[in-house]
Amino acid sequence: MKPYALVFGANSAIAQALMPHLLSEYQVLAVSRQAPAQLPAGVQHFTCDYSEAALAELAEQIKENGGPVTALFCAVGVLHGTAKGEHRYPEKKLAELNSAQLTEYFAVNSIVPALIMKYFIPLMPRSEPSKAVMLSAKIAGISDNRLGGWYGYRASKAALNMLVKTASVELARSHRKLSLIALHPGTTDTPLSKPFTSSLGPDKLFSPELTAERLWSVIQALTPEDTGRFVHWDGSDLPW
Repeated sequence: MKPYALVFGANSAIAQALMPHLLSEYQVLAVSRQAPAQLPAGVQHFTCDYSEAALAELAEQIKENGGPVTALFCAVGVLHGTAKGEHRYPEKKLAELNSAQLTEYFAVNSIVPALIMKYFIPLMPRSEPSKAVMLSAKIAGISDNRLGGWYGYRASKAALNMLVKTASVELARSHRKLSLIALHPGTTDTPLSKPFTSSLGPDKLFSPELTAERLWSVIQALTPEDTGRFVHWDGSDLPW
């Protein structure tokens, strides 16, 4: 029987495009707030609001299934969206910061992935190879920030990177064959990036299918020595 791969943020275009690749090696369990309109054949879906209680309950449910979980892919994230009837975009300057938007960025981009690691990595084997990939973003790199702007998104993804790095140090002791990384997918033609891609040429904006192919190549090549890395879609290291 194939091991399980958990996919969080299953409604995202990147996750949707990656699942057919995962199905070649795993039984895929997909998780999202709402059921996707369409899923590849063979994918089992779970609805979850990503609250801590719901994640803990889902982890118990998957644990009871009994199969080994050897892959985890987290595509949960927010860049822009509608709140209280107002569409909010990334902040370009300090004057645009507000607590509600910052709270949403950290809740979705940092806290939810951290809780996913908390509840689902313990389902992974301690002595067999396993892989956990958290989608991050190149602009989370503090040393690479030369343009400014996008305060909340940058900061929340930088927080995610620190959570991944810190967890990798701890888990290297308990799950010695785990590869836990933060992965930059590249700018992809998805609803998340749509408002910001009109000026990009075709060589800088990738289809979800191409992005998924590249990420799958990175995932397949992961070894325990890679744990704790911040990785570009081409497999190279990105600066923190």
